[in-house]
Amino acid sequence: MDTAFFLVRRHPNVYLDISGIPPKNLLQYFPRLEEISNKTLFGTDWPGPGVPEIKQNLDDFRALPLAEPVKQQILSRSALQIWPE
Repeated sequence: MDTAFFLVRRHPNVYLDISGIPPKNLLQYFPRLEEISNKTLFGTDWPGPGVPEIKQNLDDFRALPLAEPVKQQILSRSALQIWPE
């Protein structure tokens, strides 16, 4: 996770996809997530083992102690920066 954090900060064309990390554990792996929120993409591993539904992952992510603008950046704005409408 340290290597991923380093690479995202160092290279302008590298982004972080958090789909493989359960939202409840996200800040354990990336305690400085807010610093790279503009290059972080929300995703889920649904359907898959341990992910009963997307809504629960989204609810767990929204419950994290992050500022609301940071959550919105990760949930949608980062993707729109890469793939504008």
